Amino acid sequence: MQQNYLKPECINCSPRGYCVDKYQVLLRNNGGRLTSERLALLKTICDTEDHFQPSDILMRLRKQGYNLSLTTVYRNLALLVQAGIIGRATIQEEPLSGGVWYEHIWDHEHHDHLVCSHCGKKVEFFYPAIDILQEAVAKEHGFTLERHHLELTGMCPECQHMKQASDTGHKAP
Repeated sequence: MQQNYLKPECINCSPRGYCVDKYQVLLRNNGGRLTSERLALLKTICDTEDHFQPSDILMRLRKQGYNLSLTTVYRNLALLVQAGIIGRATIQEEPLSGGVWYEHIWDHEHHDHLVCSHCGKKVEFFYPAIDILQEAVAKEHGFTLERHHLELTGMCPECQHMKQASDTGHKAP
């Protein structure tokens, strides 16, 4: 297959399969094909170790010589979400940080997010008790969970410190 183009040993792929194979199956099922631009987009995402925004991916692709539009990036991100390769890292668009954030999720451990409502800082965490409670709530209501997305929004320690300093009239260090 074309996995060698992506990475000989992609850290985001596993014995369960390769991102490129999942993407190609989805494209084929929707009448699309795996073009060099789509492969470059997928490789760029696979090389991204943190949360990203569509504009970040577009900028990286343009540096590589690809002349794609932001609309094309968004359209392909939607397909990658559908394929289960990436997911939205935030539930709502964030005006402070320029919109929606995504992350590579294929074969990654599940985690949830804390998001600062002031600066947009994101913290990933896993707390087993939350997952147990979610399963219990779903079961109580007759649901079988397929997936979930938990995002806790609040103020990070740095912003709390800055706010406290401004409230008391002192400058933060």
